[in-house]
Amino acid sequence: MVKELSRKYHMKQSDIAKKLGITQASVSQYLSATRAGGTKITESFPKIKTYANEIANRIVAGDSKLEWFDVLCKACQDIRSDDEFCRMQKIASNPSGCDVCKKD
Repeated sequence: MVKELSRKYHMKQSDIAKKLGITQASVSQYLSATRAGGTKITESFPKIKTYANEIANRIVAGDSKLEWFDVLCKACQDIRSDDEFCRMQKIASNPSGCDVCKKD
């Protein structure tokens, strides 16, 4: 989402930070892939990029945080119920008692 706002919409890091409620330093780290592990996860799960694009579009369109947060919540629910995502998350973090993946 940060990359979309920066590259597609040419927003300044400080403006992105304000819209997302994060620091400019965090925005910089997301853009340089030193935060959140770069793009490996979005390459494996294209729907993450789809959701990020939708949220970025809503932010630029002027939607309220409440409106685009609804999309973010739907994205989390969708991704957390994905079998492949759960398998990869368990391999990556080797959690005990993990409840990140949510199944209905």
